[in-house]
Amino acid sequence: MKKNCRIRKRREFVDIAESGFYFKSRLLVVQSKVNQLDSIRTGFTASKKVGNAVVRNRCKRRMRALADIILNDIGCAGTDYVFIARRDTALAEWGALLEEAVRAVNFLNKKMTAQCVQS
Repeated sequence: MKKNCRIRKRREFVDIAESGFYFKSRLLVVQSKVNQLDSIRTGFTASKKVGNAVVRNRCKRRMRALADIILNDIGCAGTDYVFIARRDTALAEWGALLEEAVRAVNFLNKKMTAQCVQS
């Protein structure tokens, strides 16, 4: 995933949270929203509830790796995805985390496709 396709501004995170779709699980939360670009943009966040700085950085590294693997295959072009860490994200088994992320992205893609058809 290219670094210039990252969501970095707080206003963009808030906009996706307010008007996009979301998928919550025990291991992570994924939010998505259609953007006006032809590329996939990603954002990653971990609050202080997740743990100290070392744990939060580990969670973000794991979520970046997930996004690199998953979004190249099943991500929809023209979509923003935000991955939010939970307490279990840092210690979860990689296979379980990967499975949850795939399930989340597939669910969100279906929700966005259904919304586009209705519009």
